[in-house]
Amino acid sequence: MDDITITRANPNDVYTLQQIGRQTFAETFTNSNSKKTIALYLDESFAVDKLTREISNEDSQFYFASHKSEVIGYLKLNTGNAQTEPEDISALEIERIYVLAAYHGKKVGQLLYNKAMQVADELKCNYVWLGVWEKNSRAIHFYEKNGFVPFNKHIFRLGGEEQTDIMMKKALKANINLQPLLEKEKIILYPLKQDDFGLLYDVAADPAIWAQHPNKDRWKEDVFRNFFEGALQSGGAFRVVDKATGNTIGSTRFYDYNEYDNSIFIGYTFYATAYWGKGINGQVKTLMLDYAFQFAESVFFHIGAQNIRSQIAIGRLGAVKTGEQEVCYFGEAPKQNFVYRITGAEWLAKKDKA
Repeated sequence: MDDITITRANPNDVYTLQQIGRQTFAETFTNSNSKKTIALYLDESFAVDKLTREISNEDSQFYFASHKSEVIGYLKLNTGNAQTEPEDISALEIERIYVLAAYHGKKVGQLLYNKAMQVADELKCNYVWLGVWEKNSRAIHFYEKNGFVPFNKHIFRLGGEEQTDIMMKKALKANINLQPLLEKEKIILYPLKQDDFGLLYDVAADPAIWAQHPNKDRWKEDVFRNFFEGALQSGGAFRVVDKATGNTIGSTRFYDYNEYDNSIFIGYTFYATAYWGKGINGQVKTLMLDYAFQFAESVFFHIGAQNIRSQIAIGRLGAVKTGEQEVCYFGEAPKQNFVYRITGAEWLAKKDKA
């Protein structure tokens, strides 16, 4: 559609903002909610004094989409403390993109979205995120088409009702930190360091750990030293620690991040046999998947073709076998592996069922 202009709104535009805000919200959600609920939300969220505070906030930006001087849609962006959830200071939130129903399908929403991404680029943001109602399939499809992946959920209060929003995120930079400090109730994942060799080999020296693994002799010190060097060079390896005792209990890693198809691998995982069957692997994988889906759309796993224990474990997480591949290990002979995959949407659905 031609002749669409995108302009930034200012406090003098508050009544125009109120009008377009109320109309587009009512058009979008009235058929899915009671009139009473919609009316209460419109009165609370689009009151002039509230909108004036929002449009005057230096951490928020509003933009109008106009066609022949008529405002037909608008965009609200938040950074810093204006974000509706405590996300990173380097993030940009798209809180609202709304377009009049008469202009749906005319690329107006895409133009507003493009403006949001332009602002994110100008502010050098690391990622853009948003919340979208779980029943708003039109919006979910729009953001998926533009490269967003689900990473969490939060509660959105519509009038007096609580509804669930899917939180979606799109990474803007490739400099992803593959060795963050990750922590859960019982475990901590520390970035692997050179002086961790002794702590980790004390665990790895048990031949039972490697019995079903394609490389069964990693319990030998010289072989494990090669494995350890590969872990360090990967830039994504961790030492897994039991919080209760402070003991090192295993290792895992991120690897092969592909920014073009928005994917990453998790693997090279092992634990002390004393921790098998104790739910540790589930906690570790949950930490890693929750983190990975902040910037990736899909997570893959290499599982040894004969490693039945790991195949069962990865299936419980919701990952599905997608193929077979000969994997070249660092300093070791290639071995046949099964390839498993789970998407962000599948992981979110799995967590909901749990």
